[in-house]
Amino acid sequence: MSSELIMAVDIGTTNVKLTLFDLGGRKVFHFERKCTEDVSDGRHEIDPEKWWTAFVRGVHSVDEKLKTRIRAICTSSQGPTIVLVNERGQLVGRAIGWLDDRGKQHMAFLKSQGLDEQTASATAKLIELKKALEGKAYLLQPSDFLIFKLTGRIVNATFRQYGYSPWYSEVLERFDLSQTFMIPELVEPSNVVGRIQRDVARRLDLTTDVIVVAGAPDFAAALVGTNTLKPGIVCDRAGTSEGITLCSELEVRASGLITTPFFIEPFWKVSGLLTTSGKAIEWMTNRVARFRNLRDLSLSGIGRPTGVIFLPHLAGERSPYWNPNLRGILFGLGLDVNAKTLIVSAAEGVAFAVKHIVESMRQAGAKIETVRTTGGQASNDLWNQIKADVLGMNVEVTRPDAELLGCAILAISCLTGESFVEVAERLVKVKKRFKPDPEKHVAYEKLYKIYLELHERNLDLFDRLGS
Repeated sequence: MSSELIMAVDIGTTNVKLTLFDLGGRKVFHFERKCTEDVSDGRHEIDPEKWWTAFVRGVHSVDEKLKTRIRAICTSSQGPTIVLVNERGQLVGRAIGWLDDRGKQHMAFLKSQGLDEQTASATAKLIELKKALEGKAYLLQPSDFLIFKLTGRIVNATFRQYGYSPWYSEVLERFDLSQTFMIPELVEPSNVVGRIQRDVARRLDLTTDVIVVAGAPDFAAALVGTNTLKPGIVCDRAGTSEGITLCSELEVRASGLITTPFFIEPFWKVSGLLTTSGKAIEWMTNRVARFRNLRDLSLSGIGRPTGVIFLPHLAGERSPYWNPNLRGILFGLGLDVNAKTLIVSAAEGVAFAVKHIVESMRQAGAKIETVRTTGGQASNDLWNQIKADVLGMNVEVTRPDAELLGCAILAISCLTGESFVEVAERLVKVKKRFKPDPEKHVAYEKLYKIYLELHERNLDLFDRLGS
């Protein structure tokens, strides 16, 4: 068993990633391919076959000797992204991405009916999709689609507790959607879905005894992969968008945040979601500062705080505003501001948005001791230090690919019989810790108050602009 490998796959908003781990959690292979969406007039769609093609290319990139050692495949994905397949398993149109704004006119009504913002967002899209759909369709997310392609089974792979799926049978029934949309059988993470189909095994050059293990939505996989499985730790999953999730002993509730049961009893999950965080930094880098990428760009010489306040809401915002009309603002520009300063200000703006969520959790009574960050932003030391300085608390980095490691942990749990909590405790290690600079924190506190006031003073203007 010690030579066996786990294939972990994450379908992100921007990239499909495939990584091989051994049973000790060590990475032995990594593949990544960009899958672009079709974007127009607020619609974000993608052909799910692009994910499958990227996955197949990733598998074919694996050395033949490594392939023979693969024992299990486990997947996670971004969302809520709607993938529809009919009763024969055929795709029904393109996948509808979580950034897609169709159905936004239904949001106020759905929230008034008691739906949380995340469930309301998915339900609003379904209301619009129903108008154009002929016949019935199963509701899948991207990782479920990959599972279907591998095993032939139509399932939803997620935790059973409320808050880990975008759709629920009682919600579909309440809003007259149950005759159009079907919810597949639920398979909980770390359970076997099935073996890969023979023809798929031949195409991928894998053995037919490879099993497919149920993964989890990316934010939940990241909680496992960062070992954010006990109270007091916030997981900051920082990629194209950003999810801030706390494991809490108390059932705290704050306006604009989502509180649901944690998947480990008796804890609670308190979460906030940012729409464009890494995407906002990328936008600032590529389109405003005109740098192709940040990899070789030195920003260490830029004075902080920059004094330029950036609101990173380039496509509306989710937590805590849940307002699709919010847009970006650059405030405090002067003749001394240059392109690199703007990039750092974008990172500061994202850090302010994270702080807003963290402070909302604290004000509601939640206990927060530290932040663990993962995702693309976590690989940049400057961004991690900015977050530590803005938050005034330690920011820990385990590894930037926590979703993938989380999938590996779930699969290892399945193979060894250990609980995934035990496996996470054994395999997840803090590799770097960023401590706040007290002087910078005091300076950022002043700017943070202006950041909040910029929202409050301009909310009516945002709505007028979007009307």
